[in-house]
Amino acid sequence: MNLKKLGWNNNLEENIKKSHICRDNVGRVIFHSGKQYKLISKDGELIAHLSNSYLNSIESKSELPSVGDWVYFKQIDKFRPPQILKLIPRKNKLSRKVSGEKTEEQIIASNIDIVFIITSANQDFNIRRLERYLTIINEINAHPIIILNKIDVCKNYKKYINEIDKNLPNVTKLPISAKTSENIEEILQIIKPGNTIVLVGSSGVGKSTLINNLLGYNRQAIDETREKDCKGRHITTSRELIMLPNGGMLVDNPGLRELQLWSSESGISKTFEDINELSRHCRFSDCFHDTEPGCAVKKAVDQHKLSQKRLDSYKKLLREQEYLDKRRNTYERRKKDKQLGKMYRKVLDIQRLKGKKQ
Repeated sequence: MNLKKLGWNNNLEENIKKSHICRDNVGRVIFHSGKQYKLISKDGELIAHLSNSYLNSIESKSELPSVGDWVYFKQIDKFRPPQILKLIPRKNKLSRKVSGEKTEEQIIASNIDIVFIITSANQDFNIRRLERYLTIINEINAHPIIILNKIDVCKNYKKYINEIDKNLPNVTKLPISAKTSENIEEILQIIKPGNTIVLVGSSGVGKSTLINNLLGYNRQAIDETREKDCKGRHITTSRELIMLPNGGMLVDNPGLRELQLWSSESGISKTFEDINELSRHCRFSDCFHDTEPGCAVKKAVDQHKLSQKRLDSYKKLLREQEYLDKRRNTYERRKKDKQLGKMYRKVLDIQRLKGKKQ
């Protein structure tokens, strides 16, 4: 297997040289379950386990290898599978906050070039959700492409395209039918050898159907969406890196019911460039775009040059990011306090032992 077809590049080459790692012992994560990882290397696929030294060296789950990561592995002895010893630094990572109350990062995939945001030309379409996806994608400098699927069952899919143009004018979009193959050739032209593409979207939008179409055979299980609300069930239950015939790679994801931000300050700024540009003309540099006099953003809303819903979405994401930053800072402070506590206890234990010996 040619490593370049797996996304290997000069930056990765420099990283392993600095760490004195042999290229024969690097592989890319294509699937994992617990401590067991499926890798693909120059010699093909293999199963490897996380070494105990690796597990003992990390402080958070985000430091564990994810789908798309490059790792250094080694055969320690003939009685055990190869052991993963090191994570090669990531180019980027697509993350979200885990569901629920925990302040913890969940990595969706790593070392990404393009993200296909899959939505449907039906009730699933939601411009506010698309803004949220774009925020986390823009944060990592991957190239977002909105794929409007199921145009074969929509009489007027152009209204959805117009909605995207109106709110997200600088984003690449492509109407397709994964079922009938309409415009599939255009997607294949986007995917180049060595590219890593992540698919994100709700359940039932056709991610698995699209993958099957691009592969040319039915690899992924698919299910019909409910007619009443166009929602689908979670058929895909795990993340996996899939090789395409043309040399590109796709990361399939389970449908995301909840997409909370993680670290997205610059992502918000890039996604809402129009509002940021308007805010430069506000009378006050710290304008909240609410009731302040001389607010250029509110003026644009009044003149129907900017929708109130888009402004509300922007404010909501800013509030969410601010709240998350406070939670994360509290979490980091507590973690440092625990580490200091452990260190002090070790020092006291050593002093006690020395006192007993004397």
